[in-house]
Amino acid sequence: MPHGEVTGAYLEAMRRGFDLARELGCSCGPLHVLVGIAEGSGPVAAALDPGHGPSLRAVVVAAGRAPDNGGYLHMQAQEAAGLFAQARREDAGAAHLLIALLDQGRPDVLGALSEAGLDPAAVRRAALSAIGAAAGTPWLTMPPLAPAGTMDRPALPVAELDTSAWTALRWRQDHLPLGRIRRRSDWDALVHLERNAAWRLVQRPGIDDDQRYSLIWQHADQVGQRLARARPDLAAARRPPGRRGGSVATAMAIRSRRRRHAVARYTAGWGMWLRNRQTGLRDRWFRLRTMRYYRGAPQP
Repeated sequence: MPHGEVTGAYLEAMRRGFDLARELGCSCGPLHVLVGIAEGSGPVAAALDPGHGPSLRAVVVAAGRAPDNGGYLHMQAQEAAGLFAQARREDAGAAHLLIALLDQGRPDVLGALSEAGLDPAAVRRAALSAIGAAAGTPWLTMPPLAPAGTMDRPALPVAELDTSAWTALRWRQDHLPLGRIRRRSDWDALVHLERNAAWRLVQRPGIDDDQRYSLIWQHADQVGQRLARARPDLAAARRPPGRRGGSVATAMAIRSRRRRHAVARYTAGWGMWLRNRQTGLRDRWFRLRTMRYYRGAPQP
């Protein structure tokens, strides 16, 4: 196995963490991954055995949903574990993942260890010993988090957004051509128009990724809210993504796809190109119809 890959113990720990999060009805975070490691086998899991105290699972289940349990947090720990293993020319295992979770220093993780009667420093030493690393190995440097407003990391609140850029976006929100929304295609065209406009507005020096994606997310949220208030009939008519028109229609579509399988492989690219072309023409036409609404739009 080449260095940089993950071991079965690592994958099993992650699987158990996701299973626990699903049981609790929340997304998987570092705390759930910690329990996933504890419920494995070997010296790393033994280091997380509280003995006579409550198990980590019991502590987490009693607490319910973990605070800030977003996937972006366990992704940061996983990246740190992978880099640590790579630097040691090892495949990432449960011990590397545990060290990364401890060095990440999340309050919920450290608090759960304390409630279970476990000393984080002692657990770290045991995890280092399991991979033959020195007890005094420096703490891992955490990779940057995913930008705010991406993955499941919350966007920055409006009060923390770049004032100049948000003022320009607020002007656009106040001048949306809501009266020109006649059908669902107009709705989609306006959403695309505002997304592209927001992206252009945030492409300037001084706006980092946290600000950039948060501005885009908050603007899209405001546009969606205003559209829904202006045209509740179109908002209610939206079908959940991935839904189909019934089992019979689905079965017919599956049979039809099977019959056309050979042809579809050849024509799928053309179909996608035509749909993209149609969407682009629709958006440009809507933009031409609504340009007057945006006259005098401020630039940050």
